[in-house]
Amino acid sequence: MTDRTAQPDTDTQDRWIERVPENRTRSANEQARQDLVLRILLGLLLPVGVLIAWELSARAGWIDARFFSHPTAVANKAFADATSGMLWSELRVTVGRLLTGYVLGTLAGIVVGLAMSQSRVLRWMLEPIVRGLYVIPKLALLPLFLLVFGLGEMPKLVFIGLGTFYIVAFTTLSAAMMIPTAYHEVTRSYGLSRAQRFRWMIIPACLPQIVSSLKLASGISMLLVIAVEFVNANNGLGYYTWHAWQVFVPDRMYVGVVTISLLGVLFSAVIGLIGGRLVRWADDEYGGQR
Repeated sequence: MTDRTAQPDTDTQDRWIERVPENRTRSANEQARQDLVLRILLGLLLPVGVLIAWELSARAGWIDARFFSHPTAVANKAFADATSGMLWSELRVTVGRLLTGYVLGTLAGIVVGLAMSQSRVLRWMLEPIVRGLYVIPKLALLPLFLLVFGLGEMPKLVFIGLGTFYIVAFTTLSAAMMIPTAYHEVTRSYGLSRAQRFRWMIIPACLPQIVSSLKLASGISMLLVIAVEFVNANNGLGYYTWHAWQVFVPDRMYVGVVTISLLGVLFSAVIGLIGGRLVRWADDEYGGQR
């Protein structure tokens, strides 16, 4: 009698196993790609249509091209100013002011908001004056900043950072105050120190709201940097645009408007991308709940 031991099938063992995604997964990915393409096309539909109508209207004489120009002339002026370096130099100045004021206002807002949330005495002392200054239009405070800090860059940076500071500080304070009391009790029961509670509970709980405030503050900072360059600067995109209007060069004025718009969109997108990376865990959690 022969004892025959079953041997593994070498062909089956050496064969690669190909995992084919389920039809449901593939259909969801295809739908996501289709939605992205449709979103881009719909987003471009109105701007492209406006540009075409603007160009045709100027060439047909329906609008006065001396005042309203037309897209091809604006593009030619943008190319000429970019080639000469004028546009890039003004852009660098504006970006430098924007980033400096935004970072200063963000850091100050986070620190003050967290400090007020953790100290009742500090909150009672600072919150009334902060809220009182918040309702004052920022341009109304610019002359005061000029008196205090002089005519250099400092009043401009303080002016830009102030708009970011209020939004971030109030959002941070509200987020920290909304943390449930049960969370604090759990951390105390585990013996966490005040610094440990701050590091492992308060900051992660506030981070999604802080990121949302940073996205909102990015647009406010862009508005403020252009506003201060309109009224108190001799360089930057705001000055570039305003001076073009003063000397009646409409092509250059429209170049400034378009550049400011593109810079604002790009800045907000970068802040949103960085913020999304910081709170990716929160986005996943909320997406799972939906």
